[in-house]
Amino acid sequence: MNKGNKMKIKLSDFGCTDGNAVLCPNCGEPYLHHEKVEIFERGEDEEFGIHAQVENGVLTTDTNLTGNPSARRHGMLIHFSCEGCTETSVLSLEQHKGTTYIEMKIRKN
Repeated sequence: MNKGNKMKIKLSDFGCTDGNAVLCPNCGEPYLHHEKVEIFERGEDEEFGIHAQVENGVLTTDTNLTGNPSARRHGMLIHFSCEGCTETSVLSLEQHKGTTYIEMKIRKN
């Protein structure tokens, strides 16, 4: 890929419509609401790092990396509620050995 070119992520591979709307993994509806966002930052294989969370207009930070989708590096979680069903879901971004993985799944409470 040449510098300056933009790469388009194929969102349909993980439950998105042609318009790139994220779909509920349970019912397939696009009516999702962001409820909470979590960011995990740490050096490679470090035991401690920074965990930032935004929920209900409040930002909290701590060093608790429990819930980080990456076993080794950085991660991000976006928690959703769905208007179409009672399930909640999570979109995760995980960094592992120089590769970023993305996944949308039903949240297990």
